[in-house]
Amino acid sequence: MHKDTMIYGGFDPAFIDIDIRPLNSSKTGFIKELPELGSHHSDTILDFQPGGNGFNLCRTLAALGRNVTYVGPSSTFFEKLIKDNGIQIQIKAIQNAEVNYTTILNLQDGEVQFNSIQGKLSIESLSEEIIKYYRKSPLKPISNVSLNPTSIEWVSFLLLSLEDEAILDSLEDSTDPLGMISSCSGTSYEGIIFVDPSDISHFERIDEFCKILVQLKKFEGEKYLSVNEYELTVLSKHFSKSPRELASFLDVPIILHTSDNVSFYGKEVINLKTKNLVSKVKFVGAGDCFNGAFIHTILDSHPITDSLSYAIEAASYLIETGKYPNALHISKRINS
Repeated sequence: MHKDTMIYGGFDPAFIDIDIRPLNSSKTGFIKELPELGSHHSDTILDFQPGGNGFNLCRTLAALGRNVTYVGPSSTFFEKLIKDNGIQIQIKAIQNAEVNYTTILNLQDGEVQFNSIQGKLSIESLSEEIIKYYRKSPLKPISNVSLNPTSIEWVSFLLLSLEDEAILDSLEDSTDPLGMISSCSGTSYEGIIFVDPSDISHFERIDEFCKILVQLKKFEGEKYLSVNEYELTVLSKHFSKSPRELASFLDVPIILHTSDNVSFYGKEVINLKTKNLVSKVKFVGAGDCFNGAFIHTILDSHPITDSLSYAIEAASYLIETGKYPNALHISKRINS
């Protein structure tokens, strides 16, 4: 795909990340566990960043040289953070959609996120313009479903718009989007449907989300489901299937990314080790960076194994440096 082709990403809740990084006494790494209640920890880095799965994926693609427009909730502060960080992304704000906040606590072996969900994306957030962006984009993301209270309806109608560009005309007559997907005849599309559900371990609407995954069979085109170990455990338990059986049943390749390894379950099974990193500066966004780098190479028709290896290098760079990599950064890591 030509680098100048516009990619529209986002289409999910946005967050302003408050990144808390408490360092050890020598300031060479994160503390292992929380201090005792009532104590003070002085060696702490506090940072504000624009975030959310969809935005971080857009940010990765932009850093790698793609022409990217973020479609999602926005605010004056959110856009100021984008400008202050020099992120080369265009913004198409979804009207009347609020930006949420996340506090991220970094520890030695990973991070814990505390999400404040004030805004949501719902059917009322849809417009002909948003549908146009989703239909024409080479990337058609589905992400952060557990952090959007009305995600089932939102995702259902995004998918239905691929079959019917005039789906808005049907909204007043239906309150059952899952029923509409079940009755749709199926459609082919250009581009990639990329599903990154985020943490669904406590998602109250998991049954409905799994029904959407099953209905994805009716949409004919390239698609991927990207999960971490906890998300895959939930899905495997729900369907009572192993990862390879689940990929076959859903008819969608599954990408499992953990801190130790990456596995791909599709027509072939691929297992790769991640990097043994000495320095760890930032964890949040690493999974999104991995996904963005994978998509970047897949859009250029690279082999799956090469794309996974490239994605591992991209995520490793973010963890080690705290910065999103460009293509030269990753090339140097691969050739070193």
